[in-house]
Amino acid sequence: MTFSDDHSQATGTEQAHDLGLADDASYYAIFECAGVGVANVGLDGKFINVNARLCELLGYRRTELIGASFQDLTHPDDIDGNLSLFNRLLIGEISSYRMAKRYLRSSGEILWAELTVTIQRDEAGRPLNLISIVSDIGDQKRNEERLHFLIDELSHRSKNFLTVLQSAMRHIGRNATSVSEFQHSLEERIAHMAAAQNLMVSEPRSEVGLDELVASQLATFVTSDDARIELKGGPLALHGSAARMIGLCLYELATNSCKYGSLSSSWGRVIIEWSVAGDPADHLILRWIERDGPPVIAPTRFGFGRNVIERMIVVSLNGKVDLQFLPGGLEWTLAAPASVLAH
Repeated sequence: MTFSDDHSQATGTEQAHDLGLADDASYYAIFECAGVGVANVGLDGKFINVNARLCELLGYRRTELIGASFQDLTHPDDIDGNLSLFNRLLIGEISSYRMAKRYLRSSGEILWAELTVTIQRDEAGRPLNLISIVSDIGDQKRNEERLHFLIDELSHRSKNFLTVLQSAMRHIGRNATSVSEFQHSLEERIAHMAAAQNLMVSEPRSEVGLDELVASQLATFVTSDDARIELKGGPLALHGSAARMIGLCLYELATNSCKYGSLSSSWGRVIIEWSVAGDPADHLILRWIERDGPPVIAPTRFGFGRNVIERMIVVSLNGKVDLQFLPGGLEWTLAAPASVLAH
């Protein structure tokens, strides 16, 4: 979206006087120095004047915004809701309104903002113009999205935890020769699972070894001496936040493998390998490779687990993921910038 610069070059003070908004510079000082975006908007929805903070929030120069309509800057999905409130304000049905909406910045990025709009009237009660207050609520929205993700993750992980526990109980029950042996083996298994959970839900450390992270996540599903697991990779340390996201992926991959893949059978194999690649070495490459398991069937449903290993990891680490359901077994490859490694 581009806007014409062929609008009045009058200063904010001159425009304030023209609109009858102030008799001296005090109004303009407050207007211009406000910590939130402020705009005078005409009854046609076009900007008459904007302050520096609104220009900063939206990424446009003042001359680009003046004369543009708020619809030009509003995310398409939020235009109807905004127009409905705008029209109700003009006809006097409401005296002001507040809404959360998305603006489109000059860079193409989305700005989540809280918009408050009031109407100015003359002494006879006739509407003159509107005053819009725009506050950045991007951090709030990101925190809400993260909270929703964590709630979904908790629900999903709890269900998987119980599924894995039931599977472990059946496996131990088939091999135990006494009640005491069953009890001891089950307690040991639960302790391993709890340790793996604690690593992921505790406060992130400054760095975590990738080998430690892999071992902790697999401990929920297999014993440390399980011959079906092959690890290939040298010492690498990850930033705490990156370790958490990669740990989630390993957990989801292991859960899927125990349910449908190589770890669901006694003869299947899982190879987990990692390295730093590129010239210069600027990418972490992490691979999960399954072999000798049941026939591979690509899922028809895009659930929470797949969202984690294909989408969330990409967004969180600015990386790339290649997921293939091959005849020989599932293969998942993550390529992430070396910045995820601790320095």
